[in-house]
Amino acid sequence: MIWFILAQATSKAPEEIEDIRPPLAAPPALWVVILLAVLLVLAILAYFVWPNPKPRAVHPPLPKEIARRRLEKAKAKIATDNAYEFSVEVSDILRSFIEQQFGIKAVRQTTMEFLNEASQTSHFDLAHQERLRHFLAACDEIKFARVAAGKSESEVLFEQASAFVEEVK
Repeated sequence: MIWFILAQATSKAPEEIEDIRPPLAAPPALWVVILLAVLLVLAILAYFVWPNPKPRAVHPPLPKEIARRRLEKAKAKIATDNAYEFSVEVSDILRSFIEQQFGIKAVRQTTMEFLNEASQTSHFDLAHQERLRHFLAACDEIKFARVAAGKSESEVLFEQASAFVEEVK
């Protein structure tokens, strides 16, 4: 039987032999890698060229700027508010400024407690301490002793508070 299979294999005509196959094409993976590399380069370029969407940091206003704005708003109320309301507001503005600027607890203390603490710090010289004592005493007289005061006293309180805010460093 083996002879029979061999005889058939050798008796085949030469036309039946298969031709040489063509060379294989490059694998498509190479094109995918090239496409991904180009996309990566474009993404990196876009990152550096595209505008930065991050907002710029906004610095909070300084205590002196806050006090100036509040004093300007209070100045408009001199003519309309009574001296009591105005003295409460201006005293609060100045105490808040000192608390924010120097870290001295000024808003929740009595005038004597606050002046005692202010005298123990190096933030105020003697002239500033005296001006502050005079200003707070005038405010306390209007607020607590109900001393009669008018527009001229309110203007004096405003000027003293504005001067103190501008002079203190």
